[in-house]
Amino acid sequence: MQPRHGRQGRRDARRSRRRRVLVVAGGLLLVLVVAAGVLAVDAVRARDAFEATAADVVRLREQVTDPSSPDAGVTLASAQRHARAARDHTDGPLWALAGRLPWLGADARAVQELARAVDEVTHRALPPLVEATRVVDPAALAPVDGRVDVAPLAAVAGQVADADDAVRSAYRRVAAVRTDGLVAPVVDAVRRLRDELARVAADTGTAARAAALLPPMLGTDGPREYLVLVQNEAEPRATGGIPGAVLRLRADDGHVEVLEQRRGGDLSGADEPALALTPVEQDLFGPLLGTDMRDVTFTPDFPRSAQLAHAIWARDTGEQVDGVLSVDPETLALVLRATGPVALPDGTTLTGQDAVRVLLNDVYVRLTDPRDQDAFFAQTAAAVFARVVAGSSDAAGVVDALAEAARRGRLMVWSAHDEEQALLGGTVLSGELAGRVGDRPVVGLYLNDGTQAKVGYYLDADVAVDHGACLAGGAQRFVVRATYTFGPPDGVAGLPWYVVGDGSVVEPGLLRTNLLLYLPAGARMARLTVDGRPAQVHAQVHDGLPVGALTWTFEPGERRSLEVEVVTGPGAPGPVLVRGTPLASGFDRVSAVSSCRDRG
Repeated sequence: MQPRHGRQGRRDARRSRRRRVLVVAGGLLLVLVVAAGVLAVDAVRARDAFEATAADVVRLREQVTDPSSPDAGVTLASAQRHARAARDHTDGPLWALAGRLPWLGADARAVQELARAVDEVTHRALPPLVEATRVVDPAALAPVDGRVDVAPLAAVAGQVADADDAVRSAYRRVAAVRTDGLVAPVVDAVRRLRDELARVAADTGTAARAAALLPPMLGTDGPREYLVLVQNEAEPRATGGIPGAVLRLRADDGHVEVLEQRRGGDLSGADEPALALTPVEQDLFGPLLGTDMRDVTFTPDFPRSAQLAHAIWARDTGEQVDGVLSVDPETLALVLRATGPVALPDGTTLTGQDAVRVLLNDVYVRLTDPRDQDAFFAQTAAAVFARVVAGSSDAAGVVDALAEAARRGRLMVWSAHDEEQALLGGTVLSGELAGRVGDRPVVGLYLNDGTQAKVGYYLDADVAVDHGACLAGGAQRFVVRATYTFGPPDGVAGLPWYVVGDGSVVEPGLLRTNLLLYLPAGARMARLTVDGRPAQVHAQVHDGLPVGALTWTFEPGERRSLEVEVVTGPGAPGPVLVRGTPLASGFDRVSAVSSCRDRG
């Protein structure tokens, strides 16, 4: 039998160990509570700093667009101070520890990445951008007395490029944060900052390329000459319409002048294409793509159209040009709304309100000789260009008008210099054929008139995208619905033959068009109906993109509806973009919001 005091001693020892364990546990719990409290306080302070930074950036954006505002430097310093505070409040040993905890780590690391990205943008990207806006007023890029002064822009090109690099670096940092499993407020913050940085990156990318491109393209290193194709959407082509008029411009040290104007029909009639066409081009567009200046826009790939126009001009004139631009009457109308009306050679006046109607319809009803019609079209385009290069009291409005036309696919630019064309690629000015833009799937709905008339002016389009489902690997299913309505006036068959056609293709007053349906890269067509019934297409693959071709003939008042269900390949979770032939009615493109990017 053990002595009583032995048993008691063991019990006392156990009690002592329990007390020590409780004390240690209590101490650890207290440390955890204190640490959690510190993290919570830091998180609240970081949130407040984020919000203050966002408010500063909004003010800064307003100030840099107002040359009279002297406070941009003060606001920039405030944004940097708040951004650094947000980073400081999400840094240190406690945050490092929190980042390793299984139930908290992903959220803590995500918040830290946001803070680092915001700090990077305010300290690396914003300072050179603010400095650049002090030197270059965007309105100064509009011509004055026939000259664009691009020297200030060339001086800040390096700064703008550095800012673009910083913004893209911050975007990659945030885009790499996976949102699955994060708490809702952190998910929302990641998505909002990622989307905002994507918008900013688009702006800085455009600015950086413009700063690098404009000086040499405007002749600072020697004279440049360009063709301007003025597309006529009364006779639709994939990228707009027939180039009914062609202008030749010269740019020399910022001085821009119109040298000559020609009818598109004067640059046609060759037996062989100016450049060899691929078998797919021959099949989809025919040989006129490479023989007739009016048909180089059959292809929806503007760089290819420009190469062919460049070659046709060289073949027919013996002259080499440095690039090709494309505009349309809607572009001219946007510019005229900023410059004011322009006087035309026939004594009439053209305004931003009537330019599209006059150029795409009235001229064909009023003038009976096709050569007079084409000459009027060319002279009008030249007059508007002359007005632009002469300068305007609303210079900023002219720049905004050209930017709007580019965003809508109605102003495109191609350079014959490889290094410049590489910079143009991927911008809104390039007009290149694409099945994806980043992670956004692109559907193309392009029209090529087969009527050989000008009744395309009366064609309207209505397009919508319905999101279907998000699939594994970033793929998605969606439906594109397009309705085309041919609405000419009563008695259309009695209009002049040049408007309605001579009857050799279809009866006067009818409209025939080919529709080219381009699917995103790696996508397949799950279902296609026309007017509610299953339809067959002529299938091709153009530059890696699946294409389906249809031919429709419209009677006056007739409507055709197309519905296609598309299943993309993996890695295309972004919003769907539908690109279409710009029409006289105003249609050019549609974008649909998709939630697939933020799933999985």
